[in-house]
Amino acid sequence: MNNSTYFNNALHDMVFENACGAAIRRLADMSFPVSYIHKELDYPISFERVQKYVWRYYLDNKVLLFPDDKLEYHEENGIIILNEPKVTKTFIKETGPYGKITYRQVTVDSSKNDNPVNDSDSDSGKPGQRRYIPCNFGILKHTVPKEFEKILEKLDRDNKNYLIDLPWENKVVYHILNERMTCIANALEKQ
Repeated sequence: MNNSTYFNNALHDMVFENACGAAIRRLADMSFPVSYIHKELDYPISFERVQKYVWRYYLDNKVLLFPDDKLEYHEENGIIILNEPKVTKTFIKETGPYGKITYRQVTVDSSKNDNPVNDSDSDSGKPGQRRYIPCNFGILKHTVPKEFEKILEKLDRDNKNYLIDLPWENKVVYHILNERMTCIANALEKQ
C-alpha cells in the first residue's frame, strides 16, 4: 500500500469516526438493530460499513465472544460466565514543580480494595462477572437457511431485525445475556 492510499484510508476513517462513530456506538449500546442505526444516521454510509462497525464494536467490548478467545470463564447450565478483572479508572491530583496542579488517569485493581466495581451488564448479581448465551445463528444462516427462517418467525419484528442485521459467522458465537438476548431466548424457548 503506497503512502497516498494509506493517508486516504486514515483520513476516511477519521471522517467516519467524527461523523457517526459515536452515534453508532451509542445506538449499538442500546441494542438497536443495525438497520435502525443505519436509518438514523445523517452521514451517507453503506449498510455493510455500519454492520461491520457494530460487529467489531461488539467484539471489542465483549458483547460478543468466540469460544476460542483466551478468557477466563466457566459454564453453568449452558450459560458462559466470564470472570473479568476488577479494575477501575480514577484520577489522581499531582502538583508540578512550579505549583501547577494537574490530574492524571490511573487504573486501580479493585480486587485489592474493599469496594469492588459492579458490572452493570451482568445479570448474575455478582460483581466482575458477565453471563453469555451460545448462539448458533450463523451456522443456521449459512448452512440451513430454512431452519434460520423458522427461528426468525418466532420473534417480534425488532428482535428479528436484530438477528438478521448482524453478520453472524459460520460458528458458535457467545452473546452477552442482556435484556434483548433474554427476550430472544425466552421467545425461542416458549415455542
